[in-house]
Amino acid sequence: MQPTLAVIDIDIHAGQDEIAREGLLEHLSNSHDQCITPLWVNWLRERADLRVVCLVDDLARFDDFLVDVIRTVPGVRGTSARLAFDGVVCADALMDIAIKGALWDRRAAATVEVKTQPGSDREVFEALVRLPKHKEVEVVWVFKTLHSTEADLMLLLLGERTAALTGYTMSWVRTTPGVIDTQVTTVLDWQVLGQSDDFLTLAERFPESAPCRQTEAAA
Repeated sequence: MQPTLAVIDIDIHAGQDEIAREGLLEHLSNSHDQCITPLWVNWLRERADLRVVCLVDDLARFDDFLVDVIRTVPGVRGTSARLAFDGVVCADALMDIAIKGALWDRRAAATVEVKTQPGSDREVFEALVRLPKHKEVEVVWVFKTLHSTEADLMLLLLGERTAALTGYTMSWVRTTPGVIDTQVTTVLDWQVLGQSDDFLTLAERFPESAPCRQTEAAA
């Protein structure tokens, strides 16, 4: 079975943020399950306190990873996970994250969760894969999360300013025919855990079938 992308949101008890953050990083660094490859940890502004993004080679091992590595961290109040079995990764933008590593330059980043009109799912996905270029915004990926109760598609955006990501979402994502609603989650910080080969594996698993952005958007 090909690897699956997993996005794990972690809610933290108030007042235990630093304890949970350090404990999570320690647990992830000490985890040696070769079937689960953590790529990075995000600090978030909305919806959850921490987010772990990882590649899962064996879904039968995923529950144990959640229980033993994530949910045993002191301060964790609860977790929720979404799995992506299909989607498109823009390799150049993804490798930008990998190269920055711990020296992340504080570029703005956001996850956009998209609700689609049932029956228009394929058309919306294809339209979002071909979102137009913007000089301040890069689309890292577009993933299908149709089994989730929260969103049908998930995008990751990088940009120079948070305002640019918000404007891009309003102008291009929310105006796509078949999009019912969106929710933007702002990323405050990163801790990259994966190696360059892990990011290459992700890009190869979800290759670009066509350019992710084909036309030039207005600035």
